[in-house]
Amino acid sequence: MIRVIAVLPVLLASSAQAVSLDWLTQYKKPNIHWGQLALHPHYRLTEVYDSNIYLVPRDQPNNVIVGGGVRGSWITKNELGLELELPWRKLHNLTAGYVAESHNYTTDASANDTVNQAAHVDYAYAGAYGLTFRAGDRYLNTRDQAFSQLVSRDRRWSNTAYAGLDYDQKNGNMAGGVDASHTVNKYLGDAIGRQLNRYSQRFGFNVGYKVQPQTKVYASYHRGITHYSVGRAVGEQDKNSKSHDFGLGVAGVVAPKVTGRAEAGLSYREYDEAPLGGVTRVTRNMTVTTDLTWKPQDRTDVILTLSRGLQESISASNRFYISNSAILDVKHRLPRKFSVGLNAAFGLDKYPDTQFIGTTGARGDRRDDIYQGGAWIEYDIQAWLSTGLSHVYRERNSTFTSQFNYEDHQTAWNLALKF
Repeated sequence: MIRVIAVLPVLLASSAQAVSLDWLTQYKKPNIHWGQLALHPHYRLTEVYDSNIYLVPRDQPNNVIVGGGVRGSWITKNELGLELELPWRKLHNLTAGYVAESHNYTTDASANDTVNQAAHVDYAYAGAYGLTFRAGDRYLNTRDQAFSQLVSRDRRWSNTAYAGLDYDQKNGNMAGGVDASHTVNKYLGDAIGRQLNRYSQRFGFNVGYKVQPQTKVYASYHRGITHYSVGRAVGEQDKNSKSHDFGLGVAGVVAPKVTGRAEAGLSYREYDEAPLGGVTRVTRNMTVTTDLTWKPQDRTDVILTLSRGLQESISASNRFYISNSAILDVKHRLPRKFSVGLNAAFGLDKYPDTQFIGTTGARGDRRDDIYQGGAWIEYDIQAWLSTGLSHVYRERNSTFTSQFNYEDHQTAWNLALKF
């Protein structure tokens, strides 16, 4: 999803007919501190029209309606949050935050209205000899979909605890680190919970060499364990697995005016048992993790994100699918406090084993192609107040067209305050 803040230029144009906002210039961004503790409250109001809130196909020729049919709705979103930052003695830094967001629909409000929440706490310690320790926890409670295979909104929560120790001496060439994380995913609905409730553990290390003061090449290894917490019923498949993940990459300043990280690797995953109705117990796959920012000029950012990896599945015959994605974001800051942006994304989800198509008894190989494009414009009324407009188009084309295809338009306006 594109996160957009945009603008109503007709209200902000400097013409005789425009509404003047000069009176706002007397209000400056407050500096909210309590001792060394900095407080950053924020609020966002968003009005969205979504043309296909259930992300379902159009009605079929035989009058078959999938998932309640295509329904549009206005959605009012209110987001309120607070970020805290506490640095002390130049070595320690503690940050924490909480966000609550309400979604109110004009279509089937009783079934669709929701409140989502997110919270985090992060601690970092910068010690001697280039050693840095970090630890924290991330919590999410939402009805939004967790990954691209899901279109229905189900209440779920997740919690990730992590820790890491890094070595990167300023005047040295060697670098490295160790890290570990534990993630719990829980769905509150019984049916979806039986398929997706699990915990995942991941731990490993990386070793790097700085070919330039701000450029590091590295190799990494991680061990992963995924355990599904709901016991199997008769006829259900075992989805527990263990994995070995290897990576080679470069991080930092990777080219003139280009910063970020580019990594390619190999993932070896082995399931405890062979799947029901499938053949894949051991899978070996190339992986990609790339997040690069090209800054051709001070006012322009071009961000490229590439990924390839394994994703958990709710398919009866496939315990995972291979998720590929490419995202291009272009952001440009115009004069007079305006900013504009474009976004284009493509995803390809490939399922390894043949599976049933609907209730017909036929079998086939599933592949989903996902497209997304959008644009936004933003105006900073003040350093603490902005407004804007955006539009996003999404489409999924699947080999199982009658079940999984959809088209969706989202047009939004928002007003944001951040201190």
